Amino acid sequence: MRALAGIVVFTVGAAACVPLQNLGVNSPAIKPPVVMFTGATLVSQPSRQQLAAYYCPDLVSVPLGGAGLLCQGLFGGRPSPDSMAIAFDARFKIQNPNEIPLPLATMLAAVTVYPGASNQQIGATCVQLCPGGPGTCGPPDPNACQASSQDVRSLSDFANAAVGLVVSNGLAAVAGQPPSFTAPTVAAASELEIVARFSLSPQQILRVMRQLAEQSTDELKQGRAPSFAIPYRLEGTIWFDAGSFGRVAIPWGPASGTWII
Repeated sequence: MRALAGIVVFTVGAAACVPLQNLGVNSPAIKPPVVMFTGATLVSQPSRQQLAAYYCPDLVSVPLGGAGLLCQGLFGGRPSPDSMAIAFDARFKIQNPNEIPLPLATMLAAVTVYPGASNQQIGATCVQLCPGGPGTCGPPDPNACQASSQDVRSLSDFANAAVGLVVSNGLAAVAGQPPSFTAPTVAAASELEIVARFSLSPQQILRVMRQLAEQSTDELKQGRAPSFAIPYRLEGTIWFDAGSFGRVAIPWGPASGTWII
């Protein structure tokens, strides 16, 4: 497993970085915070050699069933899917124009890999954050990622998402703390940069990427490990806890890019 520190292609739609309207709060005393999505970077991925070793035995034809031995000689032993996890960090800058602090309450994140292609796959997850740290949230709230406005994305908008494709690993301030499910707070009249870490199910993403591997059979036969491009689209909503004023829902994205392995 290795880490990748950048994105080769990254484009953000116009809706990815816009001041958003006050949603779910009627009092003029609360101004809507501004959520800016600033990028997504792979932080964990299989190597090209691992991917070649995984796909080669299934895709390369050798007389008398010798594909396994040939591929092992070219790329090494076939790795297990669990050893090929893909994880990424989504980065946000949040501005709070209010004179009171605003803790984050929940985050909805949806990822579409290979959008518009025949192997398109959608995953969505609802991240419930705890003001006192993990275990202090109480029982899961089934409405935690549901918005009252149709202009705001809710978990129900992704009812056809593949179960378990994307999993949250927590949030952290950009200052370098490890991700956790403790709710970060944007101080009054301040700005905060946060990172949300997510993992893609190895079993599911490997099935989706197989189509690319099938196009690289000749390279595999020649002992060359092909590169893999993963186009993606990210979008979602962040809910803030405004205390007695209720929750404020701010959508983010969609933003598109391509991860290269």
